[in-house]
Amino acid sequence: MHRDIKLDNILLTSEGDVKICDFGVSKLVKNGEIMTEQCGTPAYIAPEVFENKGYQGYASDIWSAGVVLYAMLYGSVPFKASNMTELQKQIIKCQTSFKDEISTEAISLLKGILERDPSKRLTYS
Repeated sequence: MHRDIKLDNILLTSEGDVKICDFGVSKLVKNGEIMTEQCGTPAYIAPEVFENKGYQGYASDIWSAGVVLYAMLYGSVPFKASNMTELQKQIIKCQTSFKDEISTEAISLLKGILERDPSKRLTYS
């Protein structure tokens, strides 16, 4: 798993292909392995990571990709605060809004990816 998916770590080739870079905090994990460490860029970290109860990594990478998608569609990340404590509270409570300036399909996709419960979150399979 990557563990630091964010806008800065997504590149486009001259052919328009998407590439993910900076695998500095990535980790090979076994299916079902429970992670405990927090790493990554705070505004992109999934709520379950902040709760210190253990988490399965791939769902947290999906969450981070959802934050990237939100930022691409709206021009800013969905969770912003003046300090880390407030940012963590917003993310854990999933406090964000979806404005009508994008399609209902895009909003539905974002809601599925930025789902608070990782077991209900959209996945890649």
